[in-house]
Amino acid sequence: MEKHLLVAIGDDFTSSLSLRYVYGFFSRRDAVKLTLFYVSPKTAAHAPHHAAPTREAPRCQPGDALPAMEKAKNWLLDMGFPKGNVFTKTCRGDQGIVKDIIKECEAGLYDAAVLGRRGLSWFDEMFTDSVSHKILWESVSFPIWVCRNPDPNRKDVLVCLDGSPQCLRVADHVGFILSGEPAHDITLLNIRGDGAPDPAPLFEKARGILAENGIDPGRIRKKAIVSDDPAQAILKLARTENYAAVAIGRTGDKPQAFMEHIVGTTSLKLLRKLEGAGLWLCK
Repeated sequence: MEKHLLVAIGDDFTSSLSLRYVYGFFSRRDAVKLTLFYVSPKTAAHAPHHAAPTREAPRCQPGDALPAMEKAKNWLLDMGFPKGNVFTKTCRGDQGIVKDIIKECEAGLYDAAVLGRRGLSWFDEMFTDSVSHKILWESVSFPIWVCRNPDPNRKDVLVCLDGSPQCLRVADHVGFILSGEPAHDITLLNIRGDGAPDPAPLFEKARGILAENGIDPGRIRKKAIVSDDPAQAILKLARTENYAAVAIGRTGDKPQAFMEHIVGTTSLKLLRKLEGAGLWLCK
């Protein structure tokens, strides 16, 4: 089945990260559609009150010849994506970049939103308008891919399982994306503390979900780790095994206190520290 991803485009370096990641991940570029989505800066709020009224422009429309959009589209075509599979769309930024991306993704029924990410420290992130950081706290119905310094030579997807409904949605998303995409296999990972239940039933449930998406059992491995620091265990495994993606469910809400922000959840720690691989998040 054909996949359709929204790739957020801006005027800065982060756009190239999302483009490079998508290019490096898919071996069958004819089986994926990409919509390059640009949110223009807010302007109406700063217009003089005495300005002459103008006809309301469509809020979201096919992309015009914005230099960033044209450059991104041409690069993808040069890299082998079919011309009929790459689209551009612009949006007037009425609600802010994060909310406009969410609205477009939900209206367009995209299979995921792909966001590039700067290499900011966690302290910098707390005081900057980072789209990939802020979108974690929103209630969204679609998966989010975040990529920082993607390595095109990496392979396979690490699916993190903790028994939550979100992790099973992650397994379903990975199965859908990798159906018909032969370049990557799947590792199912469970990290638990001492005395935790046997993860075998969870592995079988995830295998069943992947099988429903047409994933051959020979492409699926499983790994169980005992650790009291899941984020560090995942980061180490992603680095040593060179995974192209780490897929994880996100259950937490926005931190309410400064110390909660510092400590963070597993997904937030991965967002801060994961490099080379994409972080796939499902709520």
